[in-house]
Parts: sequence; C-alpha cells; structure tokens
Amino acid sequence: MNGVTRARQFIALAAAVVVAGVDLGCSHRATRPVTTQVVVLGFDGADPNLLSKWAKEGHLPNLARLARSGTFKPLGTTNPPESPVAWASFATGLNPGGTGIFDFLRRDPKTYLPELALVTREKPEFLFGLIPIKPPKVTNERGGVPFYRAVADAGYKTTVIRMPLEFPPTSLPGGKLWAGLGVPDLRGTWGTFFYFGSDLTQWDVGDTEFGGKLVQLKLDGNHAASTIEGPADPTAKSFRRIATPVDFTVSPEGNTVSIRLDGRAETVAERHWSDWFHVKFRITPFLSVRAICRFFVLQVSPDLRLYMSPLNLDPESPALPISYPSDYAASLASKHGLYKTLGWWHDTWALNEEKIDEGVFLDDMFQTTQTLADVTLDELKNDPPSLLVSIFTSTDSVSHMFYRLMDPEHPRYDPELAKQYGDAILRTYERMDQVVGDVERAMKPGGTLLIVSDHGFHTWRKGFNTNTWLVENGYMTLKNPGAEEKPYNLDQLFGQGSFFPNVDWTRTKAYALGLGQIYLNLRGREKWGILDSGQETDRLLEEIRQKLMAFRDPDTQQPVVQHVYLGKEIFHGSYVSAAADLQVDFRDGYRTSWQTSLGAIPSGVVVANMKKWSGDHCASDPSDTSGIFLSNRRVETRQPSILDVAPTVLKILGVSPPDRLDGQPLEFEPTAERPEVRDSRTISRK
Repeated sequence: MNGVTRARQFIALAAAVVVAGVDLGCSHRATRPVTTQVVVLGFDGADPNLLSKWAKEGHLPNLARLARSGTFKPLGTTNPPESPVAWASFATGLNPGGTGIFDFLRRDPKTYLPELALVTREKPEFLFGLIPIKPPKVTNERGGVPFYRAVADAGYKTTVIRMPLEFPPTSLPGGKLWAGLGVPDLRGTWGTFFYFGSDLTQWDVGDTEFGGKLVQLKLDGNHAASTIEGPADPTAKSFRRIATPVDFTVSPEGNTVSIRLDGRAETVAERHWSDWFHVKFRITPFLSVRAICRFFVLQVSPDLRLYMSPLNLDPESPALPISYPSDYAASLASKHGLYKTLGWWHDTWALNEEKIDEGVFLDDMFQTTQTLADVTLDELKNDPPSLLVSIFTSTDSVSHMFYRLMDPEHPRYDPELAKQYGDAILRTYERMDQVVGDVERAMKPGGTLLIVSDHGFHTWRKGFNTNTWLVENGYMTLKNPGAEEKPYNLDQLFGQGSFFPNVDWTRTKAYALGLGQIYLNLRGREKWGILDSGQETDRLLEEIRQKLMAFRDPDTQQPVVQHVYLGKEIFHGSYVSAAADLQVDFRDGYRTSWQTSLGAIPSGVVVANMKKWSGDHCASDPSDTSGIFLSNRRVETRQPSILDVAPTVLKILGVSPPDRLDGQPLEFEPTAERPEVRDSRTISRK
C-alpha cells in the first residue's frame, strides 16, 4: 500500500468521523436477567375525550378492556401543552424550567432571531476546503436525565424506539435507542419536501411557507432534467447548497414515468410510490453524505407532477448519529427495510401546502406506522428488554390535518372530503388499539403496561396575530407602520432569514415569538432592551395580561384567550431564566398564528385558519388539553401527570432517581410482590 493510498484512507476515515460524529464505542454490556418487564407506549396527541367516546361506541376494544380491568384517566400535561415540552418532562420527570424546553423555538435575546430550541449546532471545519479537521457538534439541549438512561445505568436491559428529543441519542449501556422528534433531514431542516411540476410557472418556484421546495419541470419531448438541492456546503464561505441531478422520462403511453437518480432508475405508475432511492451528495473529493428519498407520481399527463419526500438521513450510513449504538439504525434497516429517519415523521407540510392530497398522506402515514409497530413487536418478541419505550406520532399528525373534517364550523370543512376522510382520526385510533392488543400479547406475563399521550387536541378555526395586537396596543413600535409585512417561511428559520425587519427596538416594550410566548424588551438581556426589571415591568406584565384576557373576537364578541401566565408563576428550575415572560393560552378554536410564531406582524389580529392544518394544542390551556393514561394495573392516584411517568417506572424497577424530580410515583393497588425502590426519598414534587 503506497503513501497516497494510506493518506486517502486516513482522510476517508477522518471524514466519516467528522460528518457522522460516530460513537466508536459499543453497547455490549452485561445486563440483569429480564424477570420484570415494563412497557411504555406513547401515542402523541391522543385525546381522552375522543378515546372515551370511541371506546364506548365499540371501536377500541383493547383500550376499553384496559379501562375496565386496569386504569384509564386523563393525564395532566405541561404548560404549554406542546409535544417537545411535554415529552421532555415525560422523559425526565421535571417541569419545563428543569428541562429548558419551553417551545419548539427559542429566541436569541442578543439578536431577537428565532432558533430551534431542541439542539444547538456547530459547523465542521475543513483544511484548504478539502480535509475535515473539526467535526460538527450537535448538542441536545434538553436538561435532566431521562428515566430510561437511569434504568440502563442500573443494569436493566432497555430499548427505546422513536423517542422525541433524543438527537443526538443518549447512550444506554447494554441497551438500544432509535431517536425520534428532533432528528433533521439532510438539509438540516425538519422535513423539506420537493414538488416537481411542469404546471409551475417561473413565479411559482421557490420556498413554500411550510417547508417545501417548488421546482419547475420543463419537458423536452417526454424528458425533463432537474436537480435536488441537498445539504448546505460546509466548505463554502457563503451559504449555498449542494445539488445532485435527477431525470424524469414519461413513457410513450403517458401513464408511467422513469425516475433516474444517482445511478438507479425506476419506472413508477401514476398515483403510486417509488421504492427508496439512495442519494449521495459530494462535499469534497474525499467526503460525501448520503440520504434516502422516494417519489409519489401525482400525475403523468398532461402535466408531469411528482412529490418527493424529504431527504432522510440514510439509516445504513447516517451523516449524523440517530441511534445508540450507532449501528442500531443500520440493523433495523437490514431487518425491516429502509425507513424514514426524519424526526417529524409524517408529511404534514406537503398536505398543508396542498401538494399532496389526503389519500397520499394517509397511505404514507399508515405505512410508516406499520414499520414502527413491526419494530416494536420484533423487539418484544425476539430481544425482550426489562424496559421498552415506544412512541407513535400518527395520532398527533392525523389530528392536526383532519380535525377540519370533524368540525362543520371550521373554515376548511368540506362535506365531500368529510364523506371520504372524516373517519381518518378514528381509523388512526383503531390502529392504536390494534397496536396495544399486539403489544399486550407480546409482553412477558406479569409485566406492567403504561400507555400515555403528551396532550389532547382542539379544533383550530382562527389564528391570533400576537405581534399585531402588541403593535395596536402600543407595546411594539414599527419603523415604517405602513409597510406591508412579507410572510416568513420555515426555510428562512433554518437559514436564519431576516426576522422583525420593521421593528423599532428603541421604542418596543414587548414582542412575541413561538407558540404563545411574549418577551419583554429588557435592558441588559435583549440587545436593544429599553425596560428595567422591577415594579414597572411587573405592572406592565399585569397590564398586558389583563388586556389579553379582555380581548374579544371582533366577529363573535367571545373571549379568545383562556389564560395568560407569568413565566415565573409556572416554571422553576435551572433553566427558568430562558422562559418567556408571559405564556398565552388560547380557548378552544384559537391558536397563535403561524406568522406570529416566526415573529411576523401581518395585518389583522384575528384571522381565519384557511390551512388544512386544522387541529392543534400548542398554545391551549393545560386544564382542557389533558393527555391519556392507561395501564393494565389499577392506579389509585386521582390526577396523574406526565411528570409522574418517569418516577413511576423507576419505582417499579427499583431504581433510584438520578436527581430530585418534580413528578411523583403513581400509587398502584396492591398486587403480587414487585421490586421495591432502593431509595425513593429524593422523589418529591416541588
């Protein structure tokens, strides 16, 4: 082997470590015999009212049986009742002030820019723009120790599947973990879909509001050549994305299209999915990153229209760690076939932008749910752990997208679509019921089954433009009050686009960002802060709170806001300084507008929600947005909380909590003898 070859191999190895951040260790470690088993199933967004209704009507026999023989109760959620906020508290037993997760987004007070709250990222560095010398660094921003890590540290065999806020994944000695919500696509976003169409004009192309790329196809006879924009080039001095070519050829009959991508071609019929394509994006001559994607052929003629899924990290060779141990993702692909690795699992953005229809969305959602069910059952049957945690998100996604078809008062209610898809949420709950029955049969005899959701659901008919309200009430000042606000989109968030461009910070007292959060423009905290902490700001917060509570919908004269909380009232812990000054929780039918969440100031305070994303919970009040709790054991605790799950599992398995927790172990009715907690004195509710 000559020196050049050795050098190339060294560079290739270094590149692999740099891009993947690979954990070169392994999880092989002796664990205790599996004599006691706890299974925790999470169903994101499952609502206790819908579950109770459909169980009584006979649609959910397994869940109804559990409710009779074991326990079914509403499960208290976090404030706000957002998925990342609640799942962080589920995992750690801490309130949001202890986890540091208050919303999907956070703001940088030094720039006022929105950022993703779940992770921080540092770019890699390259020598001469070719040789990687410093790996990228991704840090999980969730505070606290998850209960499944404490269980694994105690020597119990532990398997965790599709867990939110596990990117990068927590190491589980002797265990396995597949990360869920929080894992990005190869572009570094939460799921940029692609729409290729000869029906698009030059004015249509570009980024959609909700994370999509619209690409015009120009047919030359029966052929069209295009490109797929992939990851940002980490070697470039200015921002640019690396692209790869893709070709489409329509058959002479006009009913199929041949898709050629990265050396592979597949012919796909109209209204069908392709298989997964492997895609390689070359960063340097020595370094490439890989993704997988697939296409749905929406139409072949007269216009050629195709939907392409987001560029999922290739589970066989992920550019960033998505599992523990690092080869667990590849082993799942080997056993179950290629699968989505993206944390935001279901294609809600494409349906919201109306680039796919309801049937395409549901077909993909049920396929993806089946993959997760197969993995969960396979682990229970063929490699049973003492603790298994598996999180399903279809119940959340389908409720976001199809609530309008159960609500005749929703602006996007469509009676014809309701006839066809009005039972979509029910069908998803029925699939949940089947999963629960299959899991019960696969569990070890005598095991404990806990079923939870992180929050419930509401219809969302109208959006509230919080920043616009702040302007109209004199709390925010614009440089040019007559200027029309340009809508923001999700791609700008990931590219750090220009937000709040028209705000005069030298005269602004408060601003809104995220799903229900209001911040004061404090001196010494915000870059251009003008307010000093003290009695004056306390009075200002109370004034804003009272005015928001008194606000009425101009169309109905009904109240819009259910409650406004001071951050210091509802949060405590080491991260409380990062919390919003006010948390606004809305009544049923209302939510913070999409544009408010990104800091925009559009016209009008209350606006009709004309999107297919028609159900929500993110800025609702926790008092009427409870999740579900079911168990195969009778629970005496009257009002269980999602914060109680972590200490409960620790108590069942006899594991000392890693720290002082906010949740308390649930009290079960006496049963057969079970392991006792070695030290439960550190568990208390603050």
